[in-house]
Amino acid sequence: MGVLLIGGIVLPQIETSTRIIFGVVFLAYGIYRILGVQAKMKSIRQQEEHERIKKAQEDIIRKLKDLK
Repeated sequence: MGVLLIGGIVLPQIETSTRIIFGVVFLAYGIYRILGVQAKMKSIRQQEEHERIKKAQEDIIRKLKDLK
């Protein structure tokens, strides 16, 4: 949306400076949202990896106890 506003494709009748300001705000918000989603996805992947490692450790401990 920000790029469309800055380029004048959307709402070309609005004053150029106002359109550019709103375009920059929309563009910055879009970047903020993308970075937030990526951080959340990375956190989820790390949590899944942590759980996988913990389960593998528990399996190893269980096998060692069974050998005794």
